[in-house]
Amino acid sequence: MPDRQEAALETAQDYRLPATVTPERYDLKLTPDLKAFTFVGEETVAIKVNRKTREILLNALELEIDSVGVERAGRTIAGSAHLLPERERARLEFKEPIEPGDWKLRIGFRGVLNDKLHGFYRSQYKDDAGKTHIVASTQFEATDARRAFPCWDEPALKASYKVRLVIDEHLTALSNAGVEAEHKLGGGKKEVVFKETIKMST
Repeated sequence: MPDRQEAALETAQDYRLPATVTPERYDLKLTPDLKAFTFVGEETVAIKVNRKTREILLNALELEIDSVGVERAGRTIAGSAHLLPERERARLEFKEPIEPGDWKLRIGFRGVLNDKLHGFYRSQYKDDAGKTHIVASTQFEATDARRAFPCWDEPALKASYKVRLVIDEHLTALSNAGVEAEHKLGGGKKEVVFKETIKMST
C-alpha cells in the first residue's frame, strides 16, 4: 500500500507545482515586434516563500529566460533558469538559499509570436480597403499563459496583474483592464499601462 501512495504522490508532482513558493502580484511588461513575430518581456512577481529553498519551480513553455533574481530589503540573490519543456516548466536555481517571507522575483525573457492560436500569438485581418494588418493576441485558457510569460499557471494560484505594453505609436492596445496611462517613449514607441486586475487565475 505505501508503494501505491508514493507512486500517486510522484504522479501528482509531475503535474502540480509545489507549494514552496506562491505568487501574489505580477508586474508584467511585454514588447511585441509585429515584423519579426517575436516579443521580449520583463516581470517582477511579488512572491511568498513558504519554505526555505534554493529553487523555484514555475510554468514556462516555448520561452527563453535571460535573467533571474530575487530581491528583498535591498538584497539580491542571482539565479539561473533551466527549462524543462517536457514538463512545461522552468526550474530557477539560486546561488544561496531563499529564506521564508515576502520577496520580489525578477525575470527577463523572450518568445515568439506563434501562429498556433495559443499563448501570445499573431493573427491578421483586412480593413475596409482590403489591406492586411498583423495583430498580436492572447489565448491563455486553460494552460497557455505559460507560453507568454513564466508564471504559476494553475487555476488555484490566483494573483493580481499589472500589465504594460510597449508598442508602435500608431497601434492600439486593448486589455480586459482599462487603460491607466499612456506614455510616449520616443523612437516611434509608446507604453500603454493598464489598470491592475483583481486577484484572478492566469
